Amino acid sequence: MSPSAHKTILNLSRVRSALVPTVTKPSLAMSSCTRPLAIALYSTQSPQPPQLPQPTQPEKKHYSESTKSLVYGLARLMGYYSEGSTAIRSSHDLYQLCSKQLDLNKDFFIQTCHLPDNFQTWFSVTQLHVWMLMVRLRAEDNGKLYIQEIVNRFFDDTEDKIREYGISQQRVIKSYIKDLLAQFHGGVVAYDEGMCKEDPVLAAALWRNLFAPSANNAADLANMVHYIRRELKALESIDGEQLNAGKATFSRPSTYATHPL
Repeated sequence: MSPSAHKTILNLSRVRSALVPTVTKPSLAMSSCTRPLAIALYSTQSPQPPQLPQPTQPEKKHYSESTKSLVYGLARLMGYYSEGSTAIRSSHDLYQLCSKQLDLNKDFFIQTCHLPDNFQTWFSVTQLHVWMLMVRLRAEDNGKLYIQEIVNRFFDDTEDKIREYGISQQRVIKSYIKDLLAQFHGGVVAYDEGMCKEDPVLAAALWRNLFAPSANNAADLANMVHYIRRELKALESIDGEQLNAGKATFSRPSTYATHPL
């Protein structure tokens, strides 16, 4: 090869080297944030979870005495602490206590006393417990107001339960309510008389108002008489303020007797 040809080839090689970019191998010491995507995806290092800020507890608000006095004063001005408003709120709890006694004590009323499990039994058992609360509330200065609210709730609930049985005609519902209201007033008078007299008089009132729809024996009446006497005595020991706040209890009925009164 002539010297001039060799010189031409050498110059072409230099031009080619200048045109081809130099590729450098990535360093393994680079952090996962600066590595190429393929290297970062196959990294054996476990990613660290992000450090979230700790939730801050809300600061408990402290109200000044002047603010409390203002709020309580407005509540009294709006009638929140009036006898009527208090009676409405407390009567809800007192009535609920009465209305759930059948469900809580079905083993006694349905199985032991052999009462049918139907609407009439619910009404009669609820009426009996409403009456016992009425006896206790009569001793309070504002007892009449509480009694009226409880009775109102009783018949509101009664109407709702009638509708649950599929009766929707208002005329029919009013007829049922009228009959039940007469039954309620008659039962209150009969129970009052039985409370003030001997056990056989109370047993007769129970026979007419609670046991009449079913065939029962004297032992069932004896159990109910003992239950009523015990609960009336327990209600008598409840403080008036506690009762006005809607706090009262009925204990579970028990079998007391297996023989006639």
